[in-house]
Amino acid sequence: MRALFRYPQIEAARTAASYKLLSDGALYAMGIAYVEETLQKMGYSVVFRSGSRNRYPQLKARKQNGKLWWIIVGVGMYPNHPHLGEEVIKQVLKHAPEEQAKVYFAPVMFINTRSQNLSLPSQNGSFTALFNGLVAVTNHSHP
Repeated sequence: MRALFRYPQIEAARTAASYKLLSDGALYAMGIAYVEETLQKMGYSVVFRSGSRNRYPQLKARKQNGKLWWIIVGVGMYPNHPHLGEEVIKQVLKHAPEEQAKVYFAPVMFINTRSQNLSLPSQNGSFTALFNGLVAVTNHSHP
């Protein structure tokens, strides 16, 4: 019984070793692209894109003559759901009023639908994004 339980872990390790994995930066870029596409479908145009994962917000978007949105993007591979740290919330909310911006968090989690190991970020993977929409960030937001 114990051997049957452990077999998928061993098989997953062999599978991971045989794939070239996406770097964290490439996975993050995939998340940014997904959020940008989602914003465009909502009628927003991206007016600023940060080149850094550690510079917040990563995206700024607005509808024509509309209010500016600051979007912080979090990316993870299944089952690791992205979260937003309290320090990031404080810093972004401190500076958002300068541009009269609303702040949102965009948590994107990817699943590798081509592999038996759903959390494997392989370069030859086929990914499905789990995204439940933008989450408003306020002083009462929790990470």
